[in-house]
Amino acid sequence: MRSCTFGTTMPAHLKRAAFVNVVGAVDLLQEVLRYCAPDRAEHGWARMCMYRASDAMDTLGRFAGVIAAQLAENGMSQQGILRLLHVEKECSRTDRPRRLDGVSHSKRDLFYMPSRLHEEVQNLVAQVVLRLHQVVKESRREDNPKWFRRCLYQLALAMDELGMINRAIAAVNAGILSQDTLARYQHLFQQRSRLNMPDVDDRMYLAGLMGHRIDGDRTTWNAIGLTQGENRRFLPSGTSHDGRVLQTLAALDSVLQPLRWKDSAGRQLDRTRCTAMAYLNALTAVESDDDDYPPLHWLDLHSQVKAAVAANAIFGIDWSRGRQLTKAKAVAGRGVADEG
Repeated sequence: MRSCTFGTTMPAHLKRAAFVNVVGAVDLLQEVLRYCAPDRAEHGWARMCMYRASDAMDTLGRFAGVIAAQLAENGMSQQGILRLLHVEKECSRTDRPRRLDGVSHSKRDLFYMPSRLHEEVQNLVAQVVLRLHQVVKESRREDNPKWFRRCLYQLALAMDELGMINRAIAAVNAGILSQDTLARYQHLFQQRSRLNMPDVDDRMYLAGLMGHRIDGDRTTWNAIGLTQGENRRFLPSGTSHDGRVLQTLAALDSVLQPLRWKDSAGRQLDRTRCTAMAYLNALTAVESDDDDYPPLHWLDLHSQVKAAVAANAIFGIDWSRGRQLTKAKAVAGRGVADEG
């Protein structure tokens, strides 16, 4: 009988994968927020938000899967792995969402994202982002024999919250979009259940991260793992994109850590959502390379100011200096920013 040894810290080859997948998920969540904005409505907010939320869910699923592959390699039973993945509570994407009782929308009603749905999406994105930093922290802690349990717990919840984003958007659009369209927008063709983790691709990915090249069919994830594994000994620099993302997550965690994220009923507190949005907007602004518009021109003035304060807190820079903050104007009942 094989003995089960999982180490007292996350293996080095998984730490690099943690950084890559967390940063990739944050990038996708920034796009979810961007496509909620009224000035992107013509791109189809439902389509783009579901695309990106689905991709973020699958990105985290691949990282959860490679951790599961590591546990299986080290001798954990499949039943034990599924318990850690919390498969009994899995919230998958679906093309058959629950209809909203007493609520109906026309295509014209849904040209812009409804404000209540916008707030729900922001709440879920904030929750996922806060969980992602917990994953990063667990990956870097020494003397942490429960690293795999804690990481998989946060990843499973984050995946379910991303599934909830898709379900919420699909429910609002159920009377407008066909099942085939909802399935396509949510990339159901590439969705997999946590019940099926680890799969062949997870094992291929793990082998690549460990530097093992495998020839034959279905080697895409082996190649991806090899590429990521080459840099596993190096943390992202503070001036790189990856470094700025991780710095933003750490700063957000630091400012919210002493506070409660939710109320006694389990509802996310508004300050949690607003703070998370400000920090994500600050990251977007700092990385903006669009010289035609001020950074965050699609936000109202209050949100821009909060983002500017967050940017100064995270990076010690004032991106608004010398660049006029924009004034808000109303478009179809939604606040957007006028060009400054």
